[in-house]
Amino acid sequence: MYLKEIVANGFKSFADRTRIELRPGVTAVVGPNGCGKSNIVDAIRWVLGEQSAKSLRGTSMQDVIFSGTDRRKPLPQCEVELIFADCEKELGTAFAEVSVMRRIYREGTSDYFLNGKPARLKDIQRLFMDTGIGRMSYSFMVQGQIDQILSANPAERRYLFEEAAGITRYKSQRKEALNKLAGVDTNLARVTDVIGEVGRQIATLRRQAAKALRYRRLRHRFTHLDLAWQSKQFLDRKTQIERLDLDATACRTEVATLSNDLRAREAALASTRSLRLQLSERVQQSQQALFDLRTTRENAEAAARTADLRADDLSARLLEVRREAAEAEQAIIEFNTRLQGTSDVKSAAAGDVTAADVTFREKTAEVDQSLRQLLDAENRLRRARQDILIAEGEMTRARADVTNLEVDLRGYQQRHVDLSASLTQAKAERDGLERRAQESAAVVTTRHAESQTARANEQAGADKARALLGDFRALQQTISEQDRQVAKLSAQLGLLEQMQARLEGFSDAAKAVLRGEFAESMPAGKAAALADLVTVTDASITGPLESILGAASEAVALESAEFLPGIVAKLGERQLGRAVFQVEAPPASRSGATAPAWLRAASTAVAPKAPAHARLVANLFDGCYVCDSLGDFLGWWRANPGFEFFLVATTEGDLVDRRGLVFAGRPRKAASGAGSSVFSRESEIRTVRAKLESENDKLTTLNEQALGLQASIDANEVEVTNLRAATQLAAQELSVSQADERSTRSTLVTADERISREQRQLNEIEASKTEALLRRNRAQETLTTKDTQVATLRQAITDGEKEVEVSRAEAELRRNSLGDVRLTLAEQRQRLELVGREVSDLESRRSEASHRLAARRQEAQSNERLIADLKEQSVTARETSVRLAAEIELAADALATLRDELAQKDGLLESEDKVLTVDRDRLREMDARLKSLEVTLAEQTSQCSFIVEKVQADHQLDVVTVDWRTQLWLSEGEPEGAAGFGDLEESEEEGSRPSRATIVRRGEPTEEDLAALTMTDWPPLVREIAELRERMAGMGSINLVAVEEYSSLRDRHDFLTKQSDDLWKAKEELTKAIDELNQTSLKLFTDTFEQVRKNFKFTFERLFVGGSADLTMVQAEDPLESGIEIIAQPPGTKLRGISLLSGGQRTMTAVALLFAIYMVKPSPLCVLDELDAPLDDANVGRFTDIIREFTRFSQFVVITHNKRTVSAADSIFGATMQEKGVTRLFSMRFNKDRDEAEPTSPGSGFTMAR
Repeated sequence: MYLKEIVANGFKSFADRTRIELRPGVTAVVGPNGCGKSNIVDAIRWVLGEQSAKSLRGTSMQDVIFSGTDRRKPLPQCEVELIFADCEKELGTAFAEVSVMRRIYREGTSDYFLNGKPARLKDIQRLFMDTGIGRMSYSFMVQGQIDQILSANPAERRYLFEEAAGITRYKSQRKEALNKLAGVDTNLARVTDVIGEVGRQIATLRRQAAKALRYRRLRHRFTHLDLAWQSKQFLDRKTQIERLDLDATACRTEVATLSNDLRAREAALASTRSLRLQLSERVQQSQQALFDLRTTRENAEAAARTADLRADDLSARLLEVRREAAEAEQAIIEFNTRLQGTSDVKSAAAGDVTAADVTFREKTAEVDQSLRQLLDAENRLRRARQDILIAEGEMTRARADVTNLEVDLRGYQQRHVDLSASLTQAKAERDGLERRAQESAAVVTTRHAESQTARANEQAGADKARALLGDFRALQQTISEQDRQVAKLSAQLGLLEQMQARLEGFSDAAKAVLRGEFAESMPAGKAAALADLVTVTDASITGPLESILGAASEAVALESAEFLPGIVAKLGERQLGRAVFQVEAPPASRSGATAPAWLRAASTAVAPKAPAHARLVANLFDGCYVCDSLGDFLGWWRANPGFEFFLVATTEGDLVDRRGLVFAGRPRKAASGAGSSVFSRESEIRTVRAKLESENDKLTTLNEQALGLQASIDANEVEVTNLRAATQLAAQELSVSQADERSTRSTLVTADERISREQRQLNEIEASKTEALLRRNRAQETLTTKDTQVATLRQAITDGEKEVEVSRAEAELRRNSLGDVRLTLAEQRQRLELVGREVSDLESRRSEASHRLAARRQEAQSNERLIADLKEQSVTARETSVRLAAEIELAADALATLRDELAQKDGLLESEDKVLTVDRDRLREMDARLKSLEVTLAEQTSQCSFIVEKVQADHQLDVVTVDWRTQLWLSEGEPEGAAGFGDLEESEEEGSRPSRATIVRRGEPTEEDLAALTMTDWPPLVREIAELRERMAGMGSINLVAVEEYSSLRDRHDFLTKQSDDLWKAKEELTKAIDELNQTSLKLFTDTFEQVRKNFKFTFERLFVGGSADLTMVQAEDPLESGIEIIAQPPGTKLRGISLLSGGQRTMTAVALLFAIYMVKPSPLCVLDELDAPLDDANVGRFTDIIREFTRFSQFVVITHNKRTVSAADSIFGATMQEKGVTRLFSMRFNKDRDEAEPTSPGSGFTMAR
């Protein structure tokens, strides 16, 4: 096996799609540093599953995608494909070539492909496991890995030997087995805990279930007894309620009569009371009027007193206000006198300030004139200095412009030459790119059409798949429904057959005979059920036939009548009840009227199942007929009394016998299947069996259709898979073609931009050159002009400095004189300001006194008016008080008169009340008796309602519908669901459950049974009900579902126990597998280690031309976990450790170890990345010699800068970067015949997609 081809697209510096074709032997890759040689090694390791971005010299895995250059945009993805040839044996595949590809996108997702199909990383690793090829195997010796191998601790060095020993696969399997074993141990511990917990729960639930079973039996007995007692009480109370209701009705009539008389008398009394009430209201109104008059008089007197008091207060305040007004007038006079003197002083001060201000203005004007003269001189001097600085700067700039422009002119000439040459080359490259773009566009068009066709085919296949799947699901639903129908019929048929097998419908005596329990009286096989001998040919009259037979439908046919006495005797001994037997009898001859057509002989509707039973069947239905209407037969029989028959049955179930007895009516319906007769059940079995066979045939047909449809779906899925693969392949080819076209178009656009940019730059250079010539001439002229201007400005500056000195001295003298005048003016102004503040204060105080005087005069006038008003109010209030006193006396006399009339009305009402007292007492007696009856009736009704509610609450039944006799009958039976728990019954405490002798399964009671229950002694049953209630209450909390939970938990315990056994078995198998893997791995590793150790000594001595080396195991007590220690002593040294070796010695030691491993298990591919860098020429020679020897076993790819290493290669690839950041490869192959290198022919070395 060898690596045939590497295809990289967008990986690191391989921006374009690059295909590298390799051959067996030694392939060297050379080139300058940084041109992308090591990217080839990274690409191989990346495809083989390298997951560490750091190992690929990046910070994240997206760093392997081409990130762009100054002229190229970043790519959205990258992919690398490795193609291995002649690999059937090493990889165990059926293909001569195997393709492995990895693709990564900017968003971080990574895909693997094996022979073009998506795969997992685990699949890639398993494929190359134990071949020596892998991302961390000894087949890769890259930069820095030498130190990693030699410096690593002994345990980390094992992976080289494990890969060589071929135990990597076993270690992987062992790891998986250990993980599984850990999972099994965890599950086993969990299952063991659960089993223990379930066991404890079972023990608890067993007790609870036994208790629940006892409770169910007690509850059953209690429920039916309580229902019987409550129903009996309800009926008794209903009878008493009817009697009480009659008594209450009579009493209610008498009460009504007395009430009417009493109401008439009370109406007259109410009229008198109304008159008395009106009179009482007049008395109250008079009292209120008298009270209001007295209140009004008191208020008037109080108002007069209040007015007098306020008038006195206001008089005192008026005197005080007049005094404050006189004081204010005196203060105003004083303020006017002081203001007159202060105003004269202020006028004199104002004159002084005016004179000083005139002097200050004159001096200020003189100073301003001097300062303006000084400022003008300084401005002229400053402008002169600025002008000379500007002129000197312009002169300097002009001199620099001349120099720069001369330099620019020389640069423009050189750039013009360079750009002309570059522009010519760019136009040539652009023509080539245009041709490539046209070719790429044609390829994209073709690929797009292919992709559309493939997509349409895939869509058609998918639509067909969905249609088939829809049909299949519909058919599956139909099959499911049909299957449920078949299961339902099968269950129904099984139930009927079980009932037949259990002889359901037969009496206990008949069952005993048919089961052969009387073998001493009758040999086995001599008796058969009558239904087993007869076939009903017309199912429509099965009902009339059953009516004819009656109890004989359960008859047992005996082969001979001689067995009958012995059987009858046994039945009497065992007290099994009655049974019906049929024995052979001579045929009867009948004469008389002929039966009409509508009267059908019953024998025509049946047939014997065997000829031997023909006589028996004929005797069974002899003289029996079937008709539709009972009335028709009875009328015809009266007309034909000579008609001889035994029984006549109608289709509605009525029966007439020869004695004239008619059995009519409809029997009660029994539960489905349970009450059906033997004949109807046999007929039903035949019907169900026929229907089941029909439904089974339908189900078989549907299943065959489903199988055919499933085959179509499978074929369609294969077809859709192939179409999908074709679509993906077409899409990939289209994507590659489009990427190629986009890349070419992008490069073409870049080339056009380059041509346009360089042409524009060339034009700009020519224009800049012409402009630079003009600017240089102008700069020279400016330089001459500015030189003359600078000399003139220097003289002007000297004259201006002298003028400024003279103006500054004059201005200083005038400024000093102005300061003295300013000081005098400030003193005068301060004196004037003090006098002005004094005048303002006096005027403010005078104004305040004037306001106070006006306020006091206004207040005095207001008080005088109020005093007059208050005196008038006092006089008016006293006059009102005198008038009201007279009115009060008149109102008191009228009130006394009304009170006398009210007393007379009260006496009349008292006498009338005494008359009505006797009538009221009689009415109360009758009403009390009525209420007593109603209370008793209500109590009885309430008791009935309570019984109804209690029964409804306790038993969820309506007591009206409960028959107490039926409930008493059922109380002696077994509760539902109490059978089948024998193991729980054994755990019941002795004496804690009802007597089993009294608990039996009972059927429906007969009328005689119910009649016997009317003599029931109720007091013992009531006591039993109370005892049962106490016993149930004393049982405490009951888990009613404990029985079902116990059954479910027991099933779970059995299931968990089985699972535990399976886990123990799995653990034993895993332990055995791990032991076998350990033994195999130990043998392979030990043998390989010894062989590598021997080879290492040989290769080390050969590479170093002497010396000694060895390998030892560290912690060798467990070879599968021991580390590997390297001992190396070059010739003439006795070094203790490999850390003391030089760089070249370390490299040679690593090479010796590598080829020692290769001698045991050569890797198909070996990649050496600058491994010879630290070696001298002599060591390089030995290095290349040993590589040449191993080319028989391996293919070598060597990254190198050494000429001697290159000379040993069969093929050479040169890596360059003609375009910055993009790697391109050129290849050469060494011709051994002519002893010279030659370029590889097109297609044999590599190709680049442009």
